[in-house]
Amino acid sequence: MLKRILQFGMLVTGFLLTFQASAEVVELTPIKDNSLFEDAQGRFSNGGGKHLFMGRVGPDGGELLRRTVVAFDVSGIPKNAIINSVALEFVIVQVPLEGDEGTPTGDMATLHLLQSDWGEGFTNAPGNEGRGALVEPPSPGPGEPPPPIDYGAVTWSHTAYDPDPMVAGFWSSPGGDFQAIPSATAEFTTSDPEVMTFDSSVSPDLKDDLKFWISNPDRNFGWILRGDEVRPQNARGMASREHPSDPGPTLKIDYSIPSPTDFLSLTPVASELTSPVGMTHAGDASGRLFIVEQQGRIRIYDTVTGMLQVTPFLDIQDEVFSLSDSGGGNEQGLLGLAFHPDYENNGRFFVNYTIRTMGGQYHTVVAEFAVSGDPNLALETGEVIMEFEQEARNHNGGDMHFGPDGYLYIASGDGGGGDDQYDNAQDIDTLRGAILRIDVDTVAPGGAELCSLVTAYGIPPNNAFPGADDGCDEILHIGLRNPWRFSFDALSGNLLIADVGQNDWEEINRVAGGASGLNFGWPCREGLHDFDRDPAGVCSPPLVEPVLEYEHVDGNCSVTGGYVYRGTALPLTGSYLFGDWCTRRIWVGSNKGGAWSTEEWEGTSDTLSSLSAFGQDENCELYVADRAGGALYRIEDGEIVFRNGLEHSLCQ
Repeated sequence: MLKRILQFGMLVTGFLLTFQASAEVVELTPIKDNSLFEDAQGRFSNGGGKHLFMGRVGPDGGELLRRTVVAFDVSGIPKNAIINSVALEFVIVQVPLEGDEGTPTGDMATLHLLQSDWGEGFTNAPGNEGRGALVEPPSPGPGEPPPPIDYGAVTWSHTAYDPDPMVAGFWSSPGGDFQAIPSATAEFTTSDPEVMTFDSSVSPDLKDDLKFWISNPDRNFGWILRGDEVRPQNARGMASREHPSDPGPTLKIDYSIPSPTDFLSLTPVASELTSPVGMTHAGDASGRLFIVEQQGRIRIYDTVTGMLQVTPFLDIQDEVFSLSDSGGGNEQGLLGLAFHPDYENNGRFFVNYTIRTMGGQYHTVVAEFAVSGDPNLALETGEVIMEFEQEARNHNGGDMHFGPDGYLYIASGDGGGGDDQYDNAQDIDTLRGAILRIDVDTVAPGGAELCSLVTAYGIPPNNAFPGADDGCDEILHIGLRNPWRFSFDALSGNLLIADVGQNDWEEINRVAGGASGLNFGWPCREGLHDFDRDPAGVCSPPLVEPVLEYEHVDGNCSVTGGYVYRGTALPLTGSYLFGDWCTRRIWVGSNKGGAWSTEEWEGTSDTLSSLSAFGQDENCELYVADRAGGALYRIEDGEIVFRNGLEHSLCQ
């Protein structure tokens, strides 16, 4: 699949980095190689030298029979690697003679996947079935009986040597030592020396063997090399090297690391929604996903049954002023939902929405509700805990999350219009253009500098301005234009904020979860670039620069923030997914030692009608909301079966 790579700036240096798929070629030497030994009768020994043997079978099946085993450590190859080619090479320095006639022999050799550890032995040796490597006993003393033969602890199968092609698919009794069907076949001839190569271009099963070992390192017993036993009177051996110090077998592997987006897909899971703009879970191990509809409803999608509940969990359309109302703006409505960290026990949750007052003013409201006796229905009446004015119909922010510290974080836009015309983003005496943080389990003490019209909450002690003469105590960070979706990394606790730009640049900010008092620079900065407005010279350093930005090109216009992936069904662990509302493009951002790279996930714009939000379920698996299309999609990997049901995760 061809990739269009969109370039992004990197923090501090501003270098433009992109993700590139990588390719590797490695050459391995064996970690197990019994190709160096002498046969008991000295056959094909080149004066006692060490030989590679594939065996010798006499007419009666009673001659010495040995097999060469080679194994390689492939643990350095990533599990998601694509194996392009495999070549196993043996350098043959002496070709054996056939029987007693002294005639050079050329023959076929086969390579088989071992299914257990392998030992050597002799055919027709008494009691040899199921025994291991023959250990030569010490010579008996004068008058002493011969000591018992020790066959070792490693099993192998006598029936493995049955030349009958009808033998079962796995060599049997006791335990199936290696696969009957060879993984590869190669020919050796009378030329001297010669490289005998087992190549995946001829024998593609070699690649499957490699993949099996990479995924199952505890079952990497290697390969066994066998001679062609269809003609059992032929000698089946050759010398692979004349001295142990000579090069042994080599395994050459060509592999590539796939793009993290190669197998991703958007799977529709719910439709007939009305303007979905958000989704989250309750953290109650119920497997439910709660979908925010902008007009004022919350719907339930059950990730276990795959069913969308018809009756809304909450319906406050009569309270909400949204795009469906006369004069309502595209960015107004029910915009945020957050469940209390102890929701499973206290049933409390919070919503963020816009209203229009009797006097025609726009307000942002944060209200608390509770679940009823029916876990799929909320009580109809809630309590407003925060309310503040908005000058215009746009830039309301509205996203909300409880952080790792247990406090409620609230995203607030700069009040609307253009160029921060109301001078809110750098004003510490307004709740607009900021990330707010409140304590919903306490009430603020007297004397607190609170800027809300309703103040039914407490203030965390390490907010930006608690106890100061100036500044709203609710403020945690300032300098934002319209933060459309933020999230916490479920592992690190870092806060990632997507802030919608105005003229040219969209940006992603990332800060430590416990930080406070930061200034993201709007309207003095847009992305990593100067903006032409500095209200009253207040945009003084230090300003926090974004870790990612992208330009308004090819239709891009408005960032939609997502999540750092911490699930188990996608090969994206630690990557940050985000997108653009207008073009419906989705990117995967990766941070390697402070250097950010991004890759576009191709094709999402063909599926989505809009990209209004990302969401996360209790298993940290990700979803996408399509407001214009009224649909919910789950992000899946085409090579992995999605695991329905619940399992322990960071997101519960």
